[in-house]
Amino acid sequence: MYKRFALSLSALLLSAAAFSATEDTTFLVSITVENSCTISVNDLNFGTVNDLTPSISASTTGTVTCTGLAPVSVSFDAGTGGASTFATRQMDDGVNTIDYNLYRDAANTEILGDGSGGTFTIDFTSTGGADAFDVYGLTDPGQNPKPAGTYNSTITATATF
Repeated sequence: MYKRFALSLSALLLSAAAFSATEDTTFLVSITVENSCTISVNDLNFGTVNDLTPSISASTTGTVTCTGLAPVSVSFDAGTGGASTFATRQMDDGVNTIDYNLYRDAANTEILGDGSGGTFTIDFTSTGGADAFDVYGLTDPGQNPKPAGTYNSTITATATF
């Protein structure tokens, strides 16, 4: 009797294996990479002068350091000196001002700003490391006489990524 039961059980197990079914599913594997950037711009110093008749030029460099590869746009505000606008930035010493502007090209034709009103931004694709850029400054000619002093303006540069 046990022999017949064992044979019946074996036959049942074998027939169940012959009629087995499977089911599949898929699932997503993902990661989101965000670009993180920092910006730094060195001070721009026109030096010490005693004549503002000619235009005075100066330049500086900036760096945007990102963790990834992505488009970056660097914009600049008008600054804090006097009644600064993108058309005419001003450095001030109290109520006294000196007109100047910032440019993205050495020929001083492309005024740095926020991209509006004919101003330009500095645009590039980050390399995943430090990306350098230049900023050119030029004072307006014919600004003599001015009182002696130190004239300043603070510019905010913003990296959008």
